[in-house]
Amino acid sequence: MKKFKKLQVVFSIIVFLMLVSALSYPGYALEANMVSNVDGKIRVVLLHYGEMGFGGLWFDMTIFFRHLMDKMDKDVGFVVIVGNDGKVDVVKEALKPYEAQKLPDGTARVKYLPVEVKTSQFYPYARDAYLIQTDKDNNLIFLDSGYNFAPFPILNFDDVFAGAKIRAGMFNRGGGNIRTTDKEIIIGMDTFLGVDATRRHGFLKDTFYTMAKNKKKEDTALLKKRLIAHAEVINHALAPAKKMVIPGLDYFFEEFAKGEFKFTRKIVHSTGSQAAYHTDVYLGLGHVDKKGRRVLFIADSAAGAKVVKKMPDAERREVERGLYKGLAAEGVTAVGIPVTEEQVAKRLRWEHYKLLDLSLEKTKKTTEVLDRTAKHLETLGYRVVRIPYLPNGLHDSKERHDIMFGMGFNYSNVLTEVYDNVKKVYIPRYGFKQLDEAAARAYREAGFRVVILDGPLSTAITPRNDGAGLDCLTSEIRVPVRWAKKYYAPEKK
Repeated sequence: MKKFKKLQVVFSIIVFLMLVSALSYPGYALEANMVSNVDGKIRVVLLHYGEMGFGGLWFDMTIFFRHLMDKMDKDVGFVVIVGNDGKVDVVKEALKPYEAQKLPDGTARVKYLPVEVKTSQFYPYARDAYLIQTDKDNNLIFLDSGYNFAPFPILNFDDVFAGAKIRAGMFNRGGGNIRTTDKEIIIGMDTFLGVDATRRHGFLKDTFYTMAKNKKKEDTALLKKRLIAHAEVINHALAPAKKMVIPGLDYFFEEFAKGEFKFTRKIVHSTGSQAAYHTDVYLGLGHVDKKGRRVLFIADSAAGAKVVKKMPDAERREVERGLYKGLAAEGVTAVGIPVTEEQVAKRLRWEHYKLLDLSLEKTKKTTEVLDRTAKHLETLGYRVVRIPYLPNGLHDSKERHDIMFGMGFNYSNVLTEVYDNVKKVYIPRYGFKQLDEAAARAYREAGFRVVILDGPLSTAITPRNDGAGLDCLTSEIRVPVRWAKKYYAPEKK
C-alpha cells in the first residue's frame, strides 16, 4: 500500500510538471503580441507579387517595388513573395538593378520566398494576408488571416526568417483592418462584422451583419455584449498586453438602436458607412506628442471636397486627363501588351463621366461619418490630424454590363515611421497635383518628413468608394530579424 501511495505521489508530480510545461509552451503562454505599425524604424518590407488587374487592364507591380526600394533607406531589406511558376523570373529580371545591393549584415537586400501556387492565384495585398507577432525571444510569428485566398497559410516563412513560427489564424481579419502601436491595438468594426458567429451545431453561417439584419432594435444591448465577447477573444489572441480600441463600435450600435440602418455588406460599402468601420479607409498612425497623445491621421472628405470646389470645370477635366498619363507610365497592359494613354482613356472615360464632379457628390455621404469618427477618437484621448481624402464617385450600375471603374484618392493608407528624432511618412502621388500637395502639406504641418512614392496609382482604381494604397501593398517588420542560415553562406567563386 505504501509503495502504491508513493507511486501516486510520483505520478501526481509528473502530471503537475507536464501541466506546467504545457502552460509554459509558446503555444499556450501569452508571450506573443502584434508588432507595432508605427513605432520603430522599418527594417524589412514584405511584398506580394500577384497578378493585379481591373476591367481587362493589368499592371506591373514591380513598378511600385522599384519606387519603394529607391525611396526607402538602403538598410531596409525586402522579401518578395512569389508564385512557383515562371513569373518569378519576370520579377527577378525587373529587379535585376537591385540584386547587387547588400544590407549592413552582408546579405542581399532583396530576397525571394516562393509559395506553392501560381502567380495568377496569389493574393497581391501583403497587408491583408497575415498578422505578425513577436514572442518573448523576439522570434517572428506569422498568423494566417487570408480569407481563404491561396495559398494561405504560407507555411515557409522560416525559409527566410530564422526561428519564425507559422500559425493558422481562425478569424476573418477584414482586410488590413488592424493597426497596432506599442501600447494599443486598433481594430475596425468590420473585422467583427464578418466574424462567423454561427451557433454551435448550426448549419447556416451567421455573421454580425446577418444578426444585426434579423435583430430588433430592442436587442441592441445583447447584440453589443455578444460582439464585445468576440472582440475580447481576438484581443487576447493577438495582443494580450495591449489595450483594444474599436473606433466604429458606438456608431454602429447607435445606428442600430435607431432602427434606421440596414446591415448588409453592399449597403455598407456603397453608402460610405464603411468609412466608419474599415481602418484602411480612414486611419493612419502617427507619433506620441509632447502631451502624451497618440497622433492619428484621419481621412477628411470635406477637406478633399474643398480642393475640388476651388477648381473651375476646365481645370477638373485637365486633372482627369492627366491621370491616364500616370497609369500608362505604371506599365498597364492588356493581354500582355502595353497600352497607351489614349487606350486607357477610352476604356475608363473619366473625362466623359466627370470623375471629380462625381467624387464631389460622394463626399456628401462620407463627410459626416468621417467627422463623427474623428471626433469620437478625440474623446478617447487621441490627437487627430485631418488628411484630405476624395472617395470614388463612379460605381457599378445595374443597368450596365460593364463595371464602372473610378478612383479613390486615399492618403491615410500610408507607411509611417517614428523612432529617435525621426518622423517620416511615405505617401502616394496620384497625379491630382492640387490634392497630392494638400495631403503632403497636412503631414508636414504635423511635423513629418514626407516621402513621395510613384507606382501605387493603379491600386487606387476601384468600383467602390475607396481604393487600396501603400499600406495595403506592404507588410513591414520593425524589430531586428535573423535571416535563415542559407543567406549567410559564402558565395561561390
